[in-house]
Amino acid sequence: MRKKTCRRLPLSFAKASIELIDSSIIKKYVTLEWITPSRFERAKQFRLQFHDKSMISFTDLTSMVVMKDLDIGYILTEDEHFLHVGMGFNKAP
Repeated sequence: MRKKTCRRLPLSFAKASIELIDSSIIKKYVTLEWITPSRFERAKQFRLQFHDKSMISFTDLTSMVVMKDLDIGYILTEDEHFLHVGMGFNKAP
C-alpha cells in the first residue's frame, strides 16, 4: 500500500485552482454534480453495505453514487477501491 502524503500549498495556488475550476464549469468543459441529500443518504447506505471495506473513503462512496446515477463505468484513478465493490466500475487506462 502506498503511503499517502498531505501538503499545504500557498493560498495563491488554491485560489488559482478554484478560479480554473469555476472557469471550466462556465465554459462547460466540466459538469459539477452536487451531492444532494438523496445522494448523501445512499452514500451512507454504501458505508454500511461495505462495512468490511473500511479503507474506502466516504468521498469515494459519494463518487460511486454519482457514477451509478450517471451510468459512468470508468474512472481515472490509482485507487483500487472502485474495483472492490462489485458495481462494475473499471479503471481507465
